[in-house]
Amino acid sequence: MRVSQSLKLPDKVKHDEPRPATQQIHAVAVEKKSDQLDPEVLPKISYKLEVDRRLKSEYPTQEAAMTVALELKRKFPQIRVAIVDTKAPKRIAVELPQAAA
Repeated sequence: MRVSQSLKLPDKVKHDEPRPATQQIHAVAVEKKSDQLDPEVLPKISYKLEVDRRLKSEYPTQEAAMTVALELKRKFPQIRVAIVDTKAPKRIAVELPQAAA
């Protein structure tokens, strides 16, 4: 690939003067930090529903996650459903209860 014109650089670059773009980027970064929520205010979500090895939704309690998982498993018995505990690295496979004969 041929370049028709050579690149012209400025003769003197002043390193002491801040560039306006840098100031704008810094202001945006400071602004985003103040917009973030405090981790203590965030809800404590610790159970996630996993369908066919993909995380789908989050629940605050294991019971709520299990209710949704069983309902899903009843509708679609062929899918693989599990509940993942995010606080302890634990996965609970969900199976339908066997009907008494």
